[in-house]
Amino acid sequence: MKVLDKDSAVFLDFDGTLVDIVGTPQAVVLPQGLLHTLTALHELLGGAIACISGRSYQDLTGWLGNTPLALVGSHGAELLGAAPPNSQLQDLATWCSRELQAWPSTLVETKSCGLALHWRQAPQAESKVRQLADQLLQALPEHRLCEGKKVLELVPRQSNKGIALQQLMQRPEFRGKRPIFVGDDYTDIPAMQAAQNLGGVALAVGDRVQDYAQGGFNGPAQVIDWLRRSAHALREEAEARSLP
Repeated sequence: MKVLDKDSAVFLDFDGTLVDIVGTPQAVVLPQGLLHTLTALHELLGGAIACISGRSYQDLTGWLGNTPLALVGSHGAELLGAAPPNSQLQDLATWCSRELQAWPSTLVETKSCGLALHWRQAPQAESKVRQLADQLLQALPEHRLCEGKKVLELVPRQSNKGIALQQLMQRPEFRGKRPIFVGDDYTDIPAMQAAQNLGGVALAVGDRVQDYAQGGFNGPAQVIDWLRRSAHALREEAEARSLP
């Protein structure tokens, strides 16, 4: 994969792109040196790097808050900041947990702007999870249903990762650069399409959304290696330009 150049604007998904997908969202492990690499790229790209994730903004800052990256949570609904608490979502999450008591390995994840129902560790609960998701749609008419890897999520209808990418591209540090989006799942497709519509590139991690990309990686380890190589190449280029 060709390394980034100084005119790139980089947009990265989190789960499945920067970190491996594991049993529960909080069990992920940040690859060694990832924060250093992201911070270096922020400097070398003039600030034109962001993470656009399905995680809540607050959760995302817990993992990447020590970097200067622009952070977008909840599939674009939380652009550079957290949304206020929603008591209805809390009540619905409690109801879902009761309904899933027979499958204790399921996970009901309450987010700032939606709910996620995970059955990765309880595959036998998939039918019940899908039934609950359909009922949640009736209770949350301003939300839509998104499917990920062993997860169904209710997210705001008026937000997606593509809209978030377009909004970030209007900011001074991103404006005029070539957008490159890297993602691995169906919720990344709007951002992949937005990057291409703006003259950029979409890169897929794994084979789930490879039909929407111009290239890709086998997994997060390859993404991290590409980012490291890009940072090294950009640093060398910057040092060469500074020579008399």
